[in-house]
Amino acid sequence: MAPVKKRRAKKKRSLIDTIPEMLVSALANHDDFILTYDTDPDTGAGNIYAMTGKFVSSCMLRKLMGLVESQQDEGGIIVTRAWPPGSGEKKGRKP
Repeated sequence: MAPVKKRRAKKKRSLIDTIPEMLVSALANHDDFILTYDTDPDTGAGNIYAMTGKFVSSCMLRKLMGLVESQQDEGGIIVTRAWPPGSGEKKGRKP
């Protein structure tokens, strides 16, 4: 009988290591990057979801931005920057 091959145990990577890599990859590929938190109503357990891909249409983005703006008094924050870096700056002009 042939010996059973042992598989290497997969190392679980921390979110601190995984999320920045996912973000860099999403930006390089012009993909959406979504990071969200959810609590299971039955168990109360919290889960973090990090997703990349083509998810958000222009219409959906405007709706999400509106939701964030309407929740600013509850701590909602939206940050917008030109992309790729430097695309909105003029040469020779200091900020």
